[in-house]
Order: sequence, then structure tokens, then C-alpha cells
Amino acid sequence: MAEPLALGLITGLHPTPQEALALIRSMDIPTVQLQYRADLDNDAGIEEIKAALKENNIEISAVFCGFAGESYDSIPDVHKTVGLVPENTRAERVELTKKISQFAQKMNVNRVAAHIGFVPEDANDPQYTVVVDIVRGICADLKTRGQGYSLETGQETAPTLKRFIGDVGADNLYVNFDPANMLLYGNDDPIEATKLLAPHIDSAHCKDATRSKTRGEWGVEMPFGDGEVDVPLWISTLLQNGFRGVLTIEREIAGGPEQQRDIARARDLIRGELAKHQ
Repeated sequence: MAEPLALGLITGLHPTPQEALALIRSMDIPTVQLQYRADLDNDAGIEEIKAALKENNIEISAVFCGFAGESYDSIPDVHKTVGLVPENTRAERVELTKKISQFAQKMNVNRVAAHIGFVPEDANDPQYTVVVDIVRGICADLKTRGQGYSLETGQETAPTLKRFIGDVGADNLYVNFDPANMLLYGNDDPIEATKLLAPHIDSAHCKDATRSKTRGEWGVEMPFGDGEVDVPLWISTLLQNGFRGVLTIEREIAGGPEQQRDIARARDLIRGELAKHQ
């Protein structure tokens, strides 16, 4: 298990596990959330990942589900293509989630994380009950491998997500809280959402954004600390509500010097804020 309040970074292990993890280790970040890669889901690939983790003294905090055909080009595209809500891809994605869980288990990873898509805000929507049942089944499957299932925030409001978790009723269902997504999707205030969901938050994405002035359009992702997330207040709110999970930095721009600078700035900002609470 990662140390409480360890820092992390999201990675797809490109171009190779060793190269990716060596770079992350050079930035003094000890954990990663691994984006699932089917090409590494075999004995040789898993051994390659394990060797690179050991060489660089890095731990995987979660394996993140990603599915072919998902598009984040616009909010309507997310509605149509992302996660387990779209009916035409649902069955195969449920099976792939179970496969990703097995992949994670082989590396002793006890968390699988995901965007499940836009859960209907109306609990009377027939699709709401369907998605509740699907997630309940996934949680039951993951529990046989000693794993939790972490839902990333943003696509539904915090009250809907809280109600959804209660309706699923699984003790291994958690929240991977992303404050920027609350702004990017235009759904909630990050601080108030953190307070509401705090009992369920076991991991967090350190990401920032500004909200769009036009409802239904994307906001703009920003370097951590440069957007509308009140970073000192958000970290304080997490800590005051008992959070001791991994703080995973996410900067969704192309890799290179700018991304590395933004990651380093986020790392130093987070550590500075944590030091205030020691």
C-alpha cells in the first residue's frame, strides 16, 4: 500500500515501462495510476512492468479503465461514448473491466478506477437502475480479488453520485475525486462536492480548470493552481474530512517540457500545502 498522502502521476507507460517510470522517478513521484494497455496484458508485459516498478521504486495505486471508442472531444461526445452508460458498448466494456481487474491483480493492485459515463440525474430514469445493477455486479466481481472500484467525479453532480453509491450499496465502491472535472463539466463547486462526497473519497486527482461561461460546453484545463480550484482550501478540506489517500497529479496536455514543468509545479504546490498541516 502507498504511504498516506503519497504523490502520484497518471501514466500510460509510453514509450516503454522503464522509460516512463524512470522519468517519473526523476521527478520524485513515488506512485502512478496506470492507464490500462491491452498490449501489456500478457505474461511478458506484466513482467516488464513489474521489473520497471522495482527498478524505479514506484508503486501502482490503481489501474484506470479506458475503452476503445471513447471520445472527450465535447460534452455531447462524452454522453454518447464514455464508460458503461452507452448501451451499444456496455456488455463488452463490463467484460473488459473484469479483465482489467485480473490484470491489476497480477501486479498486486487493489484498485480499479473508471469514468462510468453520465449517470442519469433522475433516479426514475430506467437507465439509472440498469447502471446501478451493472456497477453492483462489477463491485461483486472485484471483491473476489480483494479490490475496490473507484468512480471518477465530474460527469454527474455530487448529490447524484452520492445517491448512486448508496443505491449500489457495495462496501468496495469509492470515489476518485477530480476537482477540475466539476468545473470542466460545469456541474458543481469543487469544495462543496468534496465535503459531500468525503466519506467515499479514497483517491484524488490534482487537476485544475476554469468553468465555461456557456452551459454544456467544456471548460478549460489549467496547470494546477492556475485555475478556479482553490487549491489550499481544497487540500485543507480533504484533510479535515479524513482523506489520507494518494494525490495523483494529472496534466492533460501532450508530453514534453511544458507538461513536465507543470507536473513539477503541481508536486511542489501539493507538498507545500501538506506541510502546512503537519
